[in-house]
Amino acid sequence: MPSPRPRLRRRARLPLPRTRGRAGGEGFHNLCRRSSGILPTVTRLLSEIRRLEALADRAWPAAEVVPYDGWELRATGPGIGRRVNSVAPLHQGRLPLEEKVAFVEAFYRQRRSSPTFKLTAASLPAGLEGFLTTAGYRADAPVSVRIRQLPIAPPTLPVRLAAHPSQEWRRVNTAAGGHYGAAPRLFLDLVARVRAPLAFGSVEYEGETAAAGMAVAHQGYVNLFEISTHPGHRRRGLARQVVAALVGWGEERGAATAYLQVMPANGPALALYQSLGFDEVYRYWYRVAPSAGGPSGGPSGLPPPAR
Repeated sequence: MPSPRPRLRRRARLPLPRTRGRAGGEGFHNLCRRSSGILPTVTRLLSEIRRLEALADRAWPAAEVVPYDGWELRATGPGIGRRVNSVAPLHQGRLPLEEKVAFVEAFYRQRRSSPTFKLTAASLPAGLEGFLTTAGYRADAPVSVRIRQLPIAPPTLPVRLAAHPSQEWRRVNTAAGGHYGAAPRLFLDLVARVRAPLAFGSVEYEGETAAAGMAVAHQGYVNLFEISTHPGHRRRGLARQVVAALVGWGEERGAATAYLQVMPANGPALALYQSLGFDEVYRYWYRVAPSAGGPSGGPSGLPPPAR
């Protein structure tokens, strides 16, 4: 388990440098080598990336995890998100990069899935993204990881909290789009694998469930997932109510910090989280192999949600 750390201050965020033609990972490592003056801050940031990634992995656990020379190969099934269907390159390892990538490609194609790497500025080895780019892997689905210190203002409407997702909760989650309605069995199986306190929040509007979300409380953090609003009830501030209730639930269980993941292209969600004071700490993104293997999406052929 990760060792305890002092609470982060919100101003500690260090924006990751942007590099032309890449998502930022290899350029970040090059900057670290050149700029010794910022190394202490960079080291803290990389440590925090690894910490938050480990927490998110425990809160959203894959069905199958295979360690391989410092990497973790994760597989769960289509339609339940990329995090649990991709490689996490956590450590340097000793094997040649060509050998490791070949192993990854065989692993995922045996499971009828496109080989996919989840990358952050802390991914290792430093030359991995350049290697994948040269091999034809495309960058996809950038995700912003955001945190804020607690507390936040409580909800002003009643929010129902439950230990399991109700049928109405799942109805809203499905109707919102971009969530896990395409793979309900895999989603419920994933929830059953979580070994930390869980809460499913929902709020009603005009007599029906209109917005929903879930949270996992673990090691002083509350991780927010699946915040969604039914298309017929958007622009009423209902998702804000769900977030406030879930964060309060997490605080009651010892959380001092809330964190979440959001795609930068999701303008409404990004605006909500910015208005609530969630600051970006880092981004992760995916590199997906050329489409020579099996399907990478859900049962309909659509790509899985980015998470």
